[in-house]
Amino acid sequence: MNMTAHDDAIEQFNHGEQEAGIQAAVRDIDAHPHDASRYSVLATMLITVRAYDQATTLITRALGLFPDNPELRYSWGLLAYTQQDLQDALARLLPLTSGPAAASGSLRADADYMVALCYNDLGQSARALAFAMTAHDLNPSARDAVVLMANILLALGEFKAAVDALEPYLDQNDAHIDFAYGMALTASGRDGSAYLDAAKQADPAAFANQSSQIHDIARFLKLGQTDTEDSQDA
Repeated sequence: MNMTAHDDAIEQFNHGEQEAGIQAAVRDIDAHPHDASRYSVLATMLITVRAYDQATTLITRALGLFPDNPELRYSWGLLAYTQQDLQDALARLLPLTSGPAAASGSLRADADYMVALCYNDLGQSARALAFAMTAHDLNPSARDAVVLMANILLALGEFKAAVDALEPYLDQNDAHIDFAYGMALTASGRDGSAYLDAAKQADPAAFANQSSQIHDIARFLKLGQTDTEDSQDA
């Protein structure tokens, strides 16, 4: 199959040739200035390499040309989120999740997922869970959505629900799934060490970044158990 210039830009970027991929995407826009998807691809590349000023300029220009394009509006929201402008990200992404401006297909699921991340970062767990569940329902194969959903359930103390949500995905050989499942088992009073060990072996860096959550949950459980025991003693 012959690759188009559009495909070639993405291929280069995804294989580590980021600058070459970006330059190819710029040339692709010059060749197809009326195709919104070309702008969206370049915007995603610029956000990925944290060229936020360039991404802002590009997206602003593109939205002037295609104000209602859902892919560009999603990129606009993604740009705000990566800079932790959470309220701006919500303002940009929420219209893509419902109503007349709602996106469709996988983009709708991605928008719900990003909204869930925003609410989770803002400490609004109940809202975050609602959007994470919707993202999961819209795209059940998306493992990041089910991991986020499980992590929020853990934070809410819904340990069994977190276990149940993750169990169908245990054959994916995914360190994030194994880690979340191991945490959920541990939190529910079961032995999750085998899954935590598997996650550590598969992705040591990710395990190190997330392992502090185990201690946070352990402290929460100790407090909960102490409170329960105190009330029973009383």
